Amino acid sequence: MPCARVQCVFVHGWGMNSAVWDSFIKLLPDSIQPVCIDLPGHGEFNEMRFSGLDDLVGHLTKQASRYLDGPAIWVGWSLGALPILKLASQQPDKVKKICLIASNPCFVKQNNWDSAVEAPVFDLFADNLQSNIEKTLQRFLSLQVQGMEDSRDVLRVLRQSIITQGLPSSEALSAGLEVLKNTDLKDDLSALNTPQLWLLGEKDSLVPATLGDYLDVQQGVKSHIISGSAHLPFISHAEETMQQLLAYIQSESIDD
Repeated sequence: MPCARVQCVFVHGWGMNSAVWDSFIKLLPDSIQPVCIDLPGHGEFNEMRFSGLDDLVGHLTKQASRYLDGPAIWVGWSLGALPILKLASQQPDKVKKICLIASNPCFVKQNNWDSAVEAPVFDLFADNLQSNIEKTLQRFLSLQVQGMEDSRDVLRVLRQSIITQGLPSSEALSAGLEVLKNTDLKDDLSALNTPQLWLLGEKDSLVPATLGDYLDVQQGVKSHIISGSAHLPFISHAEETMQQLLAYIQSESIDD
């Protein structure tokens, strides 16, 4: 009998939808079954509202029951990594391993926490949302590819994913910014028993690559910095990102 395929769940980031993974999951071998989930207010669930991180976790839990046969590999990008971390903390039976891409357990700078951005970055986007959603999204997309080669090609992929499934709701965008601004999962990360791989972009202006220094001293955590990449390594450096993900999925332990 053929071996069962490994289920791998992909969760997108702020302002995007599951279509952002389309080109990346085409690189997966047949042994892995991809499951792409839209967050509330995005893509398939454009009409659904949420008010905080707990709602996002509840949504992932519901979708896991809908699609998954058992514990899965969970892959989260940016905002999408936060509910995955919380899910692994609260319901470890649903999570075999996690791979978090261009994300941060705490996106905002605090005392003794410099590997993040200033809170006004998110405040500015929140203010701009009130006047023009499309222009605000375009600015955010540009920020994600800042300092990266071939940025136009990456922007083209992002814009196409928005065209494919439509703009997210303004309520979801505002709620997502609040989650990014107010969530601090450093303690959850430290207490987590689930193996973790964090992939960071060398030129990421939203998640500094220096975060890797913090991650590498956490038990069960491994980080890898993708040279030349900004906030979207699974698009700009898809082959290297896929190599890292597959090696991690196939490894028996985090130290392999």
